[in-house]
Amino acid sequence: MLKYNVIARKNPINKSVKYYAQLTSPNPINCQQLSTVISEKCTVTIPDVKAVLSALEQEIINYLRNGASVRLGDLGTFRATLTTRGAATRKDFVAKNIERVNVRFLASSNMRHKLSVVNPDMQFMKAGDIYGQMGPVEEE
Repeated sequence: MLKYNVIARKNPINKSVKYYAQLTSPNPINCQQLSTVISEKCTVTIPDVKAVLSALEQEIINYLRNGASVRLGDLGTFRATLTTRGAATRKDFVAKNIERVNVRFLASSNMRHKLSVVNPDMQFMKAGDIYGQMGPVEEE
């Protein structure tokens, strides 16, 4: 079940206010918790699951560093992207223009469907109202 809060946001151009759903951020699941749950669902021990997850992390990093994308079945694909400064011409562009390597994850169509609002298994629960950065808003 996904919990959300309703927040108010002002349009910076015309100052109108609209309300939007924002997912709450529960505590992230750590490797120990994930390993325990996976171990309970199969015949692999917790240390073995941890070892596989650790190796998976390292191999994904290695492949991304070598320019490959990594597709994990019905989960999705990891790929590296770049943030760079522009150059006036192609000839003027040098490797020092590259500022940062980012990692992007694109969920598979299967995962997107399972997390889609049209999927009858998806459930939402309003966690409460919070104020956006602009503070309380008077409702009309």
